[in-house]
Amino acid sequence: MPIFGDVDKFAIEYQFIPSPYEEDKVLKQSWGIFRLWVMGQDVCEYTAKGVLGKYEWNLIYIVEWLCNNLEYVLGYDPFPLPVNGKNSLELIRESDKFESEEDDEFYLWYQAKSSWIFRHSWFSNRAGSILASVYFRRVEENIELAWDNGFWEESQVYFSKPKGVYNVSKGDFKDAIFSFLTHTLDQLETTLGGNAQIDGQSMVELRKKLNLLK
Repeated sequence: MPIFGDVDKFAIEYQFIPSPYEEDKVLKQSWGIFRLWVMGQDVCEYTAKGVLGKYEWNLIYIVEWLCNNLEYVLGYDPFPLPVNGKNSLELIRESDKFESEEDDEFYLWYQAKSSWIFRHSWFSNRAGSILASVYFRRVEENIELAWDNGFWEESQVYFSKPKGVYNVSKGDFKDAIFSFLTHTLDQLETTLGGNAQIDGQSMVELRKKLNLLK
């Protein structure tokens, strides 16, 4: 399996494998194993029904989310609400305490929070898979990774690294992410052609978004 980055700091490892389901085109060709390494541990590794497993799904959903949202992760998109917190997990927890008797204020507050989360966590694009709930945000010249997988415990799914926060330099993050995305898109375009689509976006369009940020 190719590895992009430093496993002891931050790295991505993946491999496309045959899909166990009867799927077509991009979904079929993008089925694979994915590992997100942080400080030598795979953040996506979990135990379900007593069996230790790696994340395995249609990896195009991770690729798609990253291509569409890296501009917010790498750019200037601060947490939009007036709360204090040392990291993304604390900011979200503090924002959840908001109360208002005015319906519009309540709606606007939670809409701002939800929109930010959508841009900074791939969890919304998990497509039914058991994916670690990870937030990515820029903090000065670093990228903060923060994750909390308590949500999954109700389903008796237990992550090997259930909660944590880690800062990686923006340069190291970009090197690993761009190498991973370029490699996956190269493979998919070779197999399917650049016009193959996921959610109305072609591989060529995803690559264009990626190239704008390199």
